[in-house]
Amino acid sequence: MSNYITTNIRLPEEDYLRLKEEAAKARKSLSAIIREKVGGKKKLSKKARLEWLLNTKTDWFTDKDFEDYKKIRKEWDKNLKRYNW
Repeated sequence: MSNYITTNIRLPEEDYLRLKEEAAKARKSLSAIIREKVGGKKKLSKKARLEWLLNTKTDWFTDKDFEDYKKIRKEWDKNLKRYNW
């Protein structure tokens, strides 16, 4: 088991509330949600990443996130046209 360190962080209220809501929906603690986001150990499938990108209500994407988003969005749009959605 990992050794944990207790620390304090400051978050903007809207980020805190969003994380609390995510934790409640996932039935996880706020700490677990933050550890997942900081640790980055969980790899998302392309579909899950697309859903995450499209549903994220923030403007804090990194340049890499935005490039990934553009590639995924292009692929998604191509599939939409292919299946006439």
